[in-house]
Amino acid sequence: MSTDHPEDSGRTDRWQSLVAGAFLLEETLASKEGPGDTSGAIPPALRYLDSLLEVFPSSLDPVEDFEGYAVRRMALALRRALEQGGR
Repeated sequence: MSTDHPEDSGRTDRWQSLVAGAFLLEETLASKEGPGDTSGAIPPALRYLDSLLEVFPSSLDPVEDFEGYAVRRMALALRRALEQGGR
């Protein structure tokens, strides 16, 4: 099912949310400290991943919405990696 059909407007909105959040994260990181210093990058990245997990909830069915499920699994994996790397 295409995300361009009117009945899928919620699915289209989440892709827009994904892109808008990515731009916001990049802007936030660009306004932080200089290149090479990633200490300020983890909290904004974790907040972004948390927002993605709200847009792509645990109720997603991989059979019905594999793309959304894939985004959720990647967000969870990245969040865990960032949390473990920050220790």
